[in-house]
Amino acid sequence: MDLARFDLNLLRVFEALHVHRNTSLAAEALGVTQPAVSNALRRLRREMGDELFTRTPQGMAPTPRAERLAGSIAQAMGALREGLAPQAQFDPAAASRRFTVLMSDIGEIVFLPGLLRFLEHAAPRATLETVALPAREARLAMESGAVDLAVGFLPDLKTGFYQQRVFSQTYVCMMRTEHPQVGAGMSLKAFREARHAVVSAQGTGHGIVEAVFERAGIEPDVRVRLPHFLSVPMVIAETDLVVTVPQRLGEAFARILPVRLLPHPLKIPPFQVNQYWHRRFHQEPANQWLRSHFARLFRQ
Repeated sequence: MDLARFDLNLLRVFEALHVHRNTSLAAEALGVTQPAVSNALRRLRREMGDELFTRTPQGMAPTPRAERLAGSIAQAMGALREGLAPQAQFDPAAASRRFTVLMSDIGEIVFLPGLLRFLEHAAPRATLETVALPAREARLAMESGAVDLAVGFLPDLKTGFYQQRVFSQTYVCMMRTEHPQVGAGMSLKAFREARHAVVSAQGTGHGIVEAVFERAGIEPDVRVRLPHFLSVPMVIAETDLVVTVPQRLGEAFARILPVRLLPHPLKIPPFQVNQYWHRRFHQEPANQWLRSHFARLFRQ
């Protein structure tokens, strides 16, 4: 038998005849006419080279060949029905699901407390893992499903990804509360004269800050460069350095340490904090649930 030419719809007829042992009942179950079932049976007999079903006083009795085929066909049809069935709705209250979210140290500080409080209430059996990956590895991990969601300022995630804005963010100056050279405001002159900490967060769009400094003709007196934002508040609280940080991050730091924020004297363009997901998982129920609630929790 040439499977490339075989009409797979005939397997539905075979299954119905094997179950009902009657062409009229099989036709009713399939929603077709009795002649259509009889015609399909003729085609099946021709393809298989066997009678398959013969008339008896008790109905259409399967031949030995049909009995051998019945189990495989029932299994194949069951697998098809399961595979083509609508996706089950995600039940957060019962799900023992681990969500993996790609975010920077900024994201962990800004988002994790609120996200964990929400999960504890809405999905008490779910767990959360955060990862930080370079752009190429992030794309591969999200395509494979190893990472469910990415959150942040990630302009490299483009082709193959959906994105949704969570909020827009501006930059501010942060310094210790009792900084001796900075008063009630940060003038451009004071900014030029200050000593600075600079964060070079690889894999994000925060390189825009130094690009703005360069365009403005400012060469800040940089005393320390840091690869991430996590150690920034401790450094600033214990020194007379000034650092440029996203506003929400600065607000989180100011709640726990003696640091303060001032409007930035340079016009640094605001940036968007987005959530990203791969198109393969656009309709996946658990992914849909996570990103809809993430947007609700943190949207401005």
